[in-house]
Order: sequence, then structure tokens, then C-alpha cells
Amino acid sequence: MLRTCTFAFLISVTVSTTAASAAERGVVLRAGDIKVQPFIDAASATTVTANEPVTVIDRKGGWMEVTAAGKTGWIRMLNVRLAGADTAGSAAHSGNLLTSASLLRTGSSGKTVTTGVKGLGEENLRNATVNTAELAKLSTLAVDPAEATANAKRSGLKETQADYLTKGGKN
Repeated sequence: MLRTCTFAFLISVTVSTTAASAAERGVVLRAGDIKVQPFIDAASATTVTANEPVTVIDRKGGWMEVTAAGKTGWIRMLNVRLAGADTAGSAAHSGNLLTSASLLRTGSSGKTVTTGVKGLGEENLRNATVNTAELAKLSTLAVDPAEATANAKRSGLKETQADYLTKGGKN
């Protein structure tokens, strides 16, 4: 019976904290665009002003999917301060079970924010394929060496020879 109660409690806390994290609230730090997709070159869905409240729906890499003023889109994670990050209502002060459970689940009290964007893993590299359309686009950006040299001279650039560093970092 005790195992069943403990299991039921853990399930309810997990479901509650998942629902709570799915509807996190925050405030925009800097005015900017909310994008249609989580990419810097994506089209803008709307704009937001500093201190505008947002509701966080999802996270992907360094981006958060948010709802602001009735519109949904993606904003850079560093442009949002989550509610409770600077408030006295954190797990240590409020005694809120959901907030305390979130602290146990993530190890974060909300006082410090660290954002990392995961790079390519070994599996990503092994499963990589050639994107011929992007390769063709890249080919259009190439210039021949004579054209590059002439452009550099017109811009006042001068060729300079740099010696390789020796072991220990000194020439």
C-alpha cells in the first residue's frame, strides 16, 4: 500500500510540474521580434516590447516558444526572464510544493540562469547527408583569386606574411 501511495504521489508531482513548466510565465528583457520558427533568419510573427509579459509553451535549443499579446512564436531564450527568477516567491521562501518539486527535478532555484545550446553529436555527424541545394547556393558565393586580390587592393588591404608559432607559443 505504501509503495502504491508513493508511486501515485510521484506521478502526480511529475504531471503537475510538467504542466506547470509548460505554462511558465516570463517577461521580455529587450524589445524585439517574435519569430515564426526558432531561427534567426525566420520571418517575424510579431514584435514585443521590453517588460511585456509572455507565456512559455516550449523550448528548443536557445529558443523559447511563447505567447505574447495573443500571438505565438519563438524568441531567444536570453531575451526572457522567467517569473520567479528574481522574486522572493522561490522554492526556498514560498514552500510551494510544485515549485519545490521543480527545484528537485531540475536542480535550479531560479536564482542563476545558464543557457547552453547543444552542438552536433557523433550520431548527428554519422547520419549527416549532403544538402545539394545549399551546396549549390554556396558555390554562387565564390570569387576567383584575381578578383579577390583586386578588391582587397581597392579597399586598401595589404598582404602580410605571418610566421607560425613555435611550441610554447613564441616565435
